[in-house]
Amino acid sequence: MTSPSTPSDTTPQYPNFIDTNAHPLFLHNNDQPGMVLISKKLTGSENYASWKRSLQIALSAKNKLVIVNGDFVAPAMDFPLYAHWKRVNDMVITWILNTVSDDISNIMNYMDSAALVWNELSERFSAVSGHKFYETQRALFKLEQGNDSFEFYFNKLKGFWDEPIALSPGV
Repeated sequence: MTSPSTPSDTTPQYPNFIDTNAHPLFLHNNDQPGMVLISKKLTGSENYASWKRSLQIALSAKNKLVIVNGDFVAPAMDFPLYAHWKRVNDMVITWILNTVSDDISNIMNYMDSAALVWNELSERFSAVSGHKFYETQRALFKLEQGNDSFEFYFNKLKGFWDEPIALSPGV
């Protein structure tokens, strides 16, 4: 017989550690499928880099970036946490799909993993990054301050410097 302070072998132990927002499987009461994490919509390769960076920041703030980059993999289907992981994974998929255009979203609806959706979007829209990189470099070389304030000019210049980093592969 076990004492009241000692859980038996049949008592699930996993809920205690996912009740904190430090755990990737934690869902806040306000987290819902209709939530839009970022206001910009992915429309194609022309805005993929800025969309990706914005969504990375939002997912990181919710401690869900590890779900899309594959660092937190799905547990085995017979593991007690699988159902919870599936729920969080589905939530993250809806958050991603809420930030892409309808044309793109319709194609992604049938993927079962947030990591697969994330990788598919990366493969599809960062594949043209060579052309985008060239266009960014060309715009950088043509950039002039003109009548713009120094702050505005510098922000534009910094954006051109940072864009190739955002276009690089990976999460």
